[in-house]
Amino acid sequence: MKKDVLFMTGNEDFSTIIEKKAYYVDKTSYLKELFMSSYEVMNALFIRPRRFGKTLNLNMIKSFCELNYQNPGDKSYQQKLFIDNGRNLAVAGEDYKDLREKVMGEYPVISISFRGVEGNTFQSAVSGLLGIIAELYERFLFLRESVNQSEERIKQFNDIYSFCTTKYKKLSDPDNLNEAIVICCSFLATLAEMLYREYGRKILVIIDEYDVPLQKAVIAEEPYYNKMLEIIRKISVTTFKQNPDPWLYKGIVSGCLRIAHQSVFTDANNFTTFGMNDEPYTGFFGFTKDETHKLLADCGLSEKENEVKEWYDGYRFGNKHIYCPWSLISYCYAATQKDIYTPQPFWVNTSGNDLIALFAKNSIDAHDSGNIERLQQFSDRNIIEITLKEFSTYPDINNNMDFDIFMTLMLHTGYATYVEETESSDKVKIRIPNNEVALCFKSKFESFYTKNNHHWFNQTLSLVDLLMENKTDDAQALISSMLKQFLSIRNTGDELYYHGFMTGILGIAATTKGLEYHEEIETGSGFSDIILDNFDSESACILELKKAESLDVCYLAAQDATKQIIKKDYASKFISKKYKKIYGIGVGFAKKSCRIVSLGNLAEDSANQ
Repeated sequence: MKKDVLFMTGNEDFSTIIEKKAYYVDKTSYLKELFMSSYEVMNALFIRPRRFGKTLNLNMIKSFCELNYQNPGDKSYQQKLFIDNGRNLAVAGEDYKDLREKVMGEYPVISISFRGVEGNTFQSAVSGLLGIIAELYERFLFLRESVNQSEERIKQFNDIYSFCTTKYKKLSDPDNLNEAIVICCSFLATLAEMLYREYGRKILVIIDEYDVPLQKAVIAEEPYYNKMLEIIRKISVTTFKQNPDPWLYKGIVSGCLRIAHQSVFTDANNFTTFGMNDEPYTGFFGFTKDETHKLLADCGLSEKENEVKEWYDGYRFGNKHIYCPWSLISYCYAATQKDIYTPQPFWVNTSGNDLIALFAKNSIDAHDSGNIERLQQFSDRNIIEITLKEFSTYPDINNNMDFDIFMTLMLHTGYATYVEETESSDKVKIRIPNNEVALCFKSKFESFYTKNNHHWFNQTLSLVDLLMENKTDDAQALISSMLKQFLSIRNTGDELYYHGFMTGILGIAATTKGLEYHEEIETGSGFSDIILDNFDSESACILELKKAESLDVCYLAAQDATKQIIKKDYASKFISKKYKKIYGIGVGFAKKSCRIVSLGNLAEDSANQ
C-alpha cells in the first residue's frame, strides 16, 4: 500500500487534477474519436449513470479545445496540461499530432452544467438557471469592449448579464419571470454569435447534466415539468437545430437518462446518442478492467483486486467490464490515506435512489403481484429478462410504471447491467451489477417494512390481533397477501427466510401493542420459534414455523409444526402461570403462500385434564 498517491475525490476539474499531480485515469485517446475519425458526429449525446466520469471527461474536452481568448494561437496552456506533464497521456503521442494541430486550443468553447438547476417551485429553478448564465457571461465580459461587436449585440449582452445578476430573486413578479424565461431560452445563441463574430471560428458547445432540471421538476413539491421542458427544448432548438447556424462547430451533451430525448431534441435530428453499448465510446466513461488493474497496482492494493471486483465491477458496456469510478477512487483514497480496506458503499450514497423506492411502493400499493415478483427475483440477484422500453417524459416515473420501462431506467442509472451473453437487442437479460448495488436494494426494501410505511405497518398490527384472537383463516389470508408484497433479498428456499419474514412483521407491531415478543426462547423441553405474550390479559400465542417442499404439502407442514408444540410442551410455561388463553399455532410455508393449523386454547385443554 502506497501513501504517496494523491486522489482528489470529487474534483471534476481536469486542469486542477493535472496541475496538482493527482491520480488521473487517461481518457484522452477518445479525443481523436470525437474530432477526427470516421465516428465523428456533429452533435453527440452521451448517456451514462451518475458518478461515472461524465463531468470530468467533458471538462477535459473543454480544456483541450478551448481557445486562448486574449492571445489566439497560443497553445501553451494545452501544452502544459496534455503534453509536458510527465504522464505520457495518449493525446501526447505522435499519432495524435494532426489532432493537436487542428483541434487543440483552436475553438471558443461554451461549457455549462445544469446540475444545480432545481427547486421546489418553477421560479426557484429558473433563478438557479439565471445564476449559471451569470457565471458564464462573467467569463466573457471582455466582449463588451470589442470593436468587432455591434452596439446592439453589446447592449443585448449587458441586458442579459444585468438581469441575471440583479433580478434573479425577483421572479415572483410575472413580468420578471417572463423575461427570465426568454433569457434562459436565448442566452446560449446570443453568446455564441458574439464569439463567432469576435474570432471568426466556430463554437464548441458543451452541456453537462442536461436532464437534471427535468428530473427535479417532477419530484418538486409543486411539479413544473412541462414548463422546464419547454425551456430545455428551446435551448436545444436555438443551439442544435436541423439547419445549424454557421457558428456551431460541434455539440457535446451528457445526461443520465435517455428519457425526454425525443421531446427535447425534436428539432435536432443531427444528434447521435451514445448509450452504454454504443461503440466506440464504451470505455470512455468508467474504469475498464485494465485501468482498474493498473490503479490498484499503483496504490499497492493488487491483493484487494478480487474483493474490489465483487463490490465495484459488474457493469457491462458493450464488450467491456466497467468499474464504477467514483466508488473505486473513493475506496483507494480510504485505503491509502485512512488505512480502511473494507469496501464501503460509496456510489449508492450519492443520492438518486428514490426511483427504486417509488417504483416498489407504487407496485405494493397497487397490489401488482407481477411487478413485485419480478422485482423480488431481481433483488435476489437472479438474472431476469426484460424488453427494452423507452419512455418520453419524466412524469411517467410517478405513475404505476411498466416493469420493463422501470428496468430500462435501472439500466440507464446504473442499478442494473447486461449479463455476459446478452447482445444489445429488444429482449435482454439483466442483473444487479455488484455488492454495492445489492446493498442499496436491501436497504431500500428494508425501509418499506417499518413504521414509516403506514400501509404495511397497519397490516402487521392487524396480524398481531388476529393471531392473539386465534382467527386463523383471516391470519392465513393476511400472511399470504403480505408474502406476495414482501421484497426480500434472501432465498425463499430456506426456512430461515420465513422465520426472518415473520420476525420482521411481528416484532415491532407486538411491541407497539404492548405485548412481549420472543423468538427462539427456551420453553418446555425446546425452543419455540415465536411467542407473543400479553401479560395483562393473561394470553399468549405460540407460533411454530415450517417450510414445505411444495404447496401440496403445505398443510401437512403446518400440522407437523403443531405436533412439535405438543411434543416439546411449549405451553407449559404459560400453563404454570395460569394464563387463560394459550393458542398453539403451526404455520406451513411454501413459496409465497402459507397454511395455518391451530391447536385451539391449550389453557382449556390443560384445565380439562
